[in-house]
Amino acid sequence: MFRGPLIELFMLLFSGSVTESQVVSVVLSVFSVLVIIFVVFPIHECAHGLMAKILGDDTAERQGRLTLNPFAHIDVMGAVMMMLFRIGWAKPTPVDIRRCNKVKPRAALALTSLAGPLANILLSYIMIIAYKLVLMNLTSTTGAYIALGLYYTAQINVYLAVFNLVPIAPFDGFNILASFLPGRAVYFMQKNQQIIYWVFFALLMFGVLSVPFGLACNGIMWLLDKASFFLG
Repeated sequence: MFRGPLIELFMLLFSGSVTESQVVSVVLSVFSVLVIIFVVFPIHECAHGLMAKILGDDTAERQGRLTLNPFAHIDVMGAVMMMLFRIGWAKPTPVDIRRCNKVKPRAALALTSLAGPLANILLSYIMIIAYKLVLMNLTSTTGAYIALGLYYTAQINVYLAVFNLVPIAPFDGFNILASFLPGRAVYFMQKNQQIIYWVFFALLMFGVLSVPFGLACNGIMWLLDKASFFLG
């Protein structure tokens, strides 16, 4: 989980023998990270800004972040970490809750935070539909690789959505939870956010969270598959 495509490529180049399956694995690894950096992150961050714009805040738009141009959202260090360890980030989209005058502040906080993960789930649904359409008209090996890429992209989007819904700072899930909690509870979580984050990171590193994450991702993929029942 923490070995990115650059490390995998380095290991492949210096391995004694190379098999076709190893090459395919590295290609998929590179593909997945590039999709995250150039497609998934921009859609996720743009969705935050778009929801804020709908609610009355044009901060993201004024700063050039209401766009799908990946270079407006790329954080260089986050991209490098993604290539090395498969854990990275984009530039956070600026949102001024005080300017979201269409709803109450707590509702604005929840809606703008939820927009990113929901955009990724919607994109995943579109990818699953495209995947099924390709399978229905599969005539070549190239088509099979395209189908695999589409399904892989769907999985990536679901994983990012689930990861961002974790209710601890700095993830979107924290802001969603904070919009429902009393002020003292939010203050406690903010005061101890570094401890909470590193405990979470340790649990993630040692695989303790693999099962619940896997169940959540598989559950969403199952629901999206069922929602595209009209394609078989």
